[in-house]
Amino acid sequence: MAISDDLKKISGVVTFLDVLGWKGIYDRHDDAILALSRLVQGLIREAEKKRGIITRETEVKSISDTIVIFSYCLEGEIEQAVEIHGQLCQWAIPQSIKSEIPVRGATAYGEFSIQDNIFVGKAIDEAAAWHEQADWIGVHLTPSAEFVFQGSSITSAWHPYIPPLKSKSNYQLHTVNWKNSWIGDGVESMETLKNRFRKFGPIAPEIAGKFFNTLDFYKKTT
Repeated sequence: MAISDDLKKISGVVTFLDVLGWKGIYDRHDDAILALSRLVQGLIREAEKKRGIITRETEVKSISDTIVIFSYCLEGEIEQAVEIHGQLCQWAIPQSIKSEIPVRGATAYGEFSIQDNIFVGKAIDEAAAWHEQADWIGVHLTPSAEFVFQGSSITSAWHPYIPPLKSKSNYQLHTVNWKNSWIGDGVESMETLKNRFRKFGPIAPEIAGKFFNTLDFYKKTT
């Protein structure tokens, strides 16, 4: 039996995003499902704006509270594909905070296959493992993406930083610089960000670190 194009192993960029505190979210959010659906649909619209930058389009899928962004790309398109994912996350992170469903994530590069909502491959496994290690609201590259990413002049979405990880590792990786997207309209600020976080309460000790790590990133990022 021939293997469909969707199931062939092709290299590309994969980003996993999930909502922090989804378990029990019904106690603090009146309509989390609607908020998440709007976030996904917004990402789909943003991805459509990127058509033509790389050979194949960037797609967005979701399962429960996990959003997967993927782009098959040629070897010479890696930089552009990583940049596309960064720009999509630049949009998604502030929107997720404002919608009270903050996201964390990781972006990997490598072989993967996707059909409908079934995902397999090295890049899938790596992105899934690393995004679960993230201890903040933010997105970082995994080693597979970091090793092929040059950070050239075309890149505006990524910023070198040591992302806070549950494993306490001190790897400097490229992380999505969403600060300018947060203050883009001249209204949002550090105090506004703190007020947004306060509304997510009750802020239990195991959650508080994620907020403080995010605020630390905001302060240190230009």
